[in-house]
Amino acid sequence: MYYTMEKNPFSLFDFLGYFIPGAFAIFLVCFLQNNEGILFYLKLENIKTLNNTISIPYITFFIILSYILGHVLSFLSTLTIENFTVWMFGYPSKNLLGIPKVVKYFEKKKKNNTFNWGLTLLSFLLRFLLFIFLIPISISSVSIGNILNLNNSVYKKELGEPYVRFIKAKIEDIFKKHDIYYRMDFINDDYNKLLIHHSYNINIPHQSKLMNYVALYGFLRVISFIFNLLSVFLILKLLFLEEINLKIELIIMLISFFLTYITYLGYLKFYRRYSQENLMILLL
Repeated sequence: MYYTMEKNPFSLFDFLGYFIPGAFAIFLVCFLQNNEGILFYLKLENIKTLNNTISIPYITFFIILSYILGHVLSFLSTLTIENFTVWMFGYPSKNLLGIPKVVKYFEKKKKNNTFNWGLTLLSFLLRFLLFIFLIPISISSVSIGNILNLNNSVYKKELGEPYVRFIKAKIEDIFKKHDIYYRMDFINDDYNKLLIHHSYNINIPHQSKLMNYVALYGFLRVISFIFNLLSVFLILKLLFLEEINLKIELIIMLISFFLTYITYLGYLKFYRRYSQENLMILLL
């Protein structure tokens, strides 16, 4: 039996999921270009000036640019935040079933089953740079996340018994439909790829709920990425610019750090819920 996953028709929510992050990023750039920041755009005379420059071609260009930029930011957030999450905490589909994470954030790389220094050093360097780039997320995760047990409660918490036992048995049954002699290795096998398609197709009433979770965690991931970019910009501004109000800039940076981490936790929450929904559907 083969499962196919049909794509839902393009909807307004799909459009807004890319347009809003793109538009938000453009507005942030506009605010940062002005010394007064957001206060400049709250003054009535400045708003009137902006209204005089708005036209249909301008609005059309803004919408198209925001939508395209939203796609770019979504892709970059996948490369950075999603990879960081998997390397740091593992896949939610495995965490939910209590399967131990065997790979560390900084791992040794092999080529042809032998340790490779070159690949290991390159991997270490790239992951270290990613850790630094995502400093609001990475530092918060290893400090606040551990102290308040947020990493476990939001993302790494398992389903518990008897659900884990039932779901594992169901997964084995699904794979045996393709190969009766197949032995499931829950630690190393990527069983979730098949389960995503299987769960989506066997329970049509839950399809919209699954897509909502995808939209939510994708939206929060890219918003967290934008706040992270803002935080990095503010850090560089504090380090290299002299003519700034240190107190105000520091407060803004801390707020940006907070928003980055809060939206990241939201991403973790809905990423886990999406994976949990895929697994629980197997028991219906």
